[in-house]
This record gives sequence, C-alpha cells and structure tokens, in this order.
Amino acid sequence: MTISSNYKEHVEISKQLKMSKGFYEVREPYKEDFEKIYNEAKEQKIELSSAKMFLNSLSKEELSTVQNYARMWDTIDVSKLDDEGAYNLLLHHYEKFDFDNNGVVSDGLALTETLLPVNMPSDEKEVLVQTLNEMPAFESFMALSMIRIPKVIVVDVENDGSIKFRSNERIRMTYDIIKDRVDNILNPPPGAYSSPELKDTMTNFLKFFEKNFENKMEQIEQIKYDNTIKTEAIKVKLEYQNNLNV
Repeated sequence: MTISSNYKEHVEISKQLKMSKGFYEVREPYKEDFEKIYNEAKEQKIELSSAKMFLNSLSKEELSTVQNYARMWDTIDVSKLDDEGAYNLLLHHYEKFDFDNNGVVSDGLALTETLLPVNMPSDEKEVLVQTLNEMPAFESFMALSMIRIPKVIVVDVENDGSIKFRSNERIRMTYDIIKDRVDNILNPPPGAYSSPELKDTMTNFLKFFEKNFENKMEQIEQIKYDNTIKTEAIKVKLEYQNNLNV
C-alpha cells in the first residue's frame, strides 16, 4: 500500500496532540508488548491486504495484547474484521485512518473518525493542536468534538440493519469555518441552546485559537521575508561575480 505524503504529515501533526492522562494509563501495562507486535508488523511490511493474515499468525496472548491496547471489549475474531479494521488495530492511535476512503475509520469492529480533521491545511491543523494542548484535557476534547464536522452523515438505515452514509468530504475544515462553528455555539440561533459551561470552554478555545493562528501567520510571513532576503542576496552575489568575470 502506498502511503501518501499527506497522510504522513497528518500523522506527524496528530502525534503531537496530547491525550488525557487516563488514556495513557490504561494502555501502559500493554505498551511494551504492543510495541513489539507493532515493530514486527512494520519489519514484515504489513499492509491493508495482509493485516488479517498477520493477526492470524499471532498467539492468543499477543492477540490479547492488541485487544487491550486498542481498548476492545470483545476478544478479537479476525474472521469478523475487514481489512482496514484489522490494519488499524496494528497502529498507534494517531496513525489510524480511513484507508479505504469509505467515510469512516474501521478500528477492529468499531467505526470511528480520525483524531483530527484530515481535510484541513497543515499550518492551521498545527494551530488547532497547539490550542487543544493548551487546554485541560476534558475541555480540549469537548472543544474538538464541538468543532468537528462529521465526515459522513447517516441518511438511512436499511431493513437488514445496514447503514447508508452521505459523505461530507467536500467540506474543507479551515480556521474560518472553525470560528463560525464556535460563534454558533457562543451565539446559538433560535431554538438552539448552549450551556454556560460549554460557552466558557469554547470562549477559552477561541481565545487560544485566535492568538495561536495570529502567531502562526506572523511566523509564516517572517519565513517568507527571510527567504526573499536570502534570494536577493544570492542574486546580488551572482551579479557581482559575473561582473568580475566580464
């Protein structure tokens, strides 16, 4: 499976997002053994198409490690997993992804979403992570859940229980869209309601988010300016050398 540079960049940014203390504590007893399985899968170049075969090669104890590290309730039954669900079980939480591009992230039998919006400019995604990391864990993930635009919307449930989704992929998450979503929470339209606690959380989020975004834009402009100065200096140097050679 070819991993795009966009995915790699998304993973590097997602890796910086701090999770709650409890998130790490419950996984700590299984971390060392999981890392061994993770590295073995990496060495064998396990891909989407070979993840189920790899899981089937693991011992009962190793499957238990994967199950507990992924926080699955039920024992892993590889035959019930699709390729993506199996593959994501072999990844760290920040690496899990919608590899088959069907609108949801299959993680074992669970259907979830990526930690952070995928279709968001990397610079702005970095600002989002910085902002969330500056907030208490509970408020951070409350804010993240409130600004998230669902990747898919359930439009129908068939008689056999299967679910039909409509994709929201075309909605690109940006700084401005996040600000609009926060504004709707702080100033709810008629018929909507935001609790005082939620308003406090989103007010803090917006304060950090605006500050960090402004700083990021200043950094980008400074880099552009520095690069321009360097380019001009090189041009002057080359012109001077050419004049000497005339």
